[in-house]
Amino acid sequence: MNTKLLEQLGIYGWSLEDENLAMASLLTGDPLLMVGAHGAAKTHAAGKIAQAMDWRFMAYDASKALFEDVLGFPNVESLKQGRVEYVPSAVTVWDKQFVLIDEINRAVPELQAKWLEIIRSRKIMGFETEVKWVWSAMNPMGRQYNGTQQMDAALIGRYAIFLYPPEALDMDEEDRIKVLRHINGDDAPSIGEWCPQSETKTVGKEQTVATGKQIREVLLMAGSLFQSLEKDFQSLGEFLSRLAVLVMKETDGNVKLDGRRLGFIYRNLLANRAIELARQALYGNYLPAFAQSAKKVILSSIPMGLNDEGINREEMLHKVEVCLDLLADYFSEGGNFQRVETVYRLFTTTDLFEKAEILLGENLSEMVKLKAWNDLCDTSESITPLAYIALRVEANHPGKIPSELLEKVGGQIDLQNLETDSIPGLRGQHIELLESVEALLDQPDDLRRMIAYQEVRGLVMWPRLDAVDISKTAERIKSTAARIESLLGKG
Repeated sequence: MNTKLLEQLGIYGWSLEDENLAMASLLTGDPLLMVGAHGAAKTHAAGKIAQAMDWRFMAYDASKALFEDVLGFPNVESLKQGRVEYVPSAVTVWDKQFVLIDEINRAVPELQAKWLEIIRSRKIMGFETEVKWVWSAMNPMGRQYNGTQQMDAALIGRYAIFLYPPEALDMDEEDRIKVLRHINGDDAPSIGEWCPQSETKTVGKEQTVATGKQIREVLLMAGSLFQSLEKDFQSLGEFLSRLAVLVMKETDGNVKLDGRRLGFIYRNLLANRAIELARQALYGNYLPAFAQSAKKVILSSIPMGLNDEGINREEMLHKVEVCLDLLADYFSEGGNFQRVETVYRLFTTTDLFEKAEILLGENLSEMVKLKAWNDLCDTSESITPLAYIALRVEANHPGKIPSELLEKVGGQIDLQNLETDSIPGLRGQHIELLESVEALLDQPDDLRRMIAYQEVRGLVMWPRLDAVDISKTAERIKSTAARIESLLGKG
């Protein structure tokens, strides 16, 4: 059973996942931005929710509203007494609880900056308001919508959730028919004059009030669940910190999750899960796997492509999704951070031998192994020692390397270049250490020589080098060899 509460308000075509995200925004109060074409009922959705919850609501058209409309005019009498006050009206923001800032990307930059204060802190000109919930709506950037403006990065950064309400042709036929038959809001304003005996609105006041009670019931239960989830997932902050690094690496720095964005994602994850659990308890809604819903939440919490900056939104989302898939065990195993830490080290360490220990010694998913080996084989850096060790492990314990990549991994072994690249870097003031460094390469077997060549390649690049460094390198070669031999002996 999937009870769609927004559908009961005449908001059709939204997935249950998007409805939960909208309710998560109502739970936390963090701002939400709806991005969609004209006619996607963005304003209608906000207005009906406010009506159902009996909240004082105002929808402002940012492309037209003068700030005097929002703020009011200065009270001349209070100015005479040295106090700054504004004369309120039916449209001023002071007493509103829920506001929608429509057409936010049609506001000129100067007015975008003024809206920022309301979105960020629920204040205006430094004065407190009664606003608790702020949603905004915009059309996508592009030629189809003349008059859209670039949105300031600081403004985009204040939104916690980014929803893309469906257009009619994106819906299944059943929902599309509901949309075309729906009469509400500004639709057909004169029908009541000629059909006084019939109910002209599809969603009446009684149903709206009843749905508002259901929404409130879900939010109240979700509020208590939010706190318990925070205790259950105490390492969620560490998980998101690791995710941020992987995402930046995977997207070549195009997606950077700052502290505020990570805070939004943290609250969105807990709030959305709390909504899902509350709906299951109250209405028997299907409870999706946490890993599945967490992916939806995180992807909906990252702004990409809103300013038409040449970033391929779908490509970037896919790369973020890959990072989430790598770390998905965190949610499926009840917050097991150790699994996250292992995968994180695999994809961030620059130590080839640490990579070898993780790749060949840990119980990793096929997806993680495929991604890691492909990344290694596609890099311009030499991975000869890792490939050599991997093939030796694979010979003793088949299955450590995905079968489709065996040939590709084998092709990464280049012993000649590994040897010739090691010593030439030793120049100038380090030349007197040449014999000591060459002695490091005098090892009793192939494995130790391989490890020694890799260590020496890094050693000779040091700006300052002395006998102590060489001694430490010798010890590191011994300890690494012992670790790798242990790995080779594991079943």
